[in-house]
Amino acid sequence: MSLKLYLVTCDFLHEGDYASFHERLRTLQARQLLASQWALRSTHSAAQLKEILRGFLDDGDRIVVTEIGGEWASRRALCNLGDC
Repeated sequence: MSLKLYLVTCDFLHEGDYASFHERLRTLQARQLLASQWALRSTHSAAQLKEILRGFLDDGDRIVVTEIGGEWASRRALCNLGDC
């Protein structure tokens, strides 16, 4: 099964400790692109990744997991998407 490239974007709407969320992203080898956006490669589907990560978020927070295919561009991202 091939690895797909995904973007994970969150809105943290509640004050809280998101250390376990960030640790889970680290175990998935995610690379931070922006303040609340990460890129990772996985054999999981977008829906599976969303379910894996939502358990570490507050019920009111938002999360979007998007498979990246094709063209992309960035400026001053914390990580080059091509390196993820």
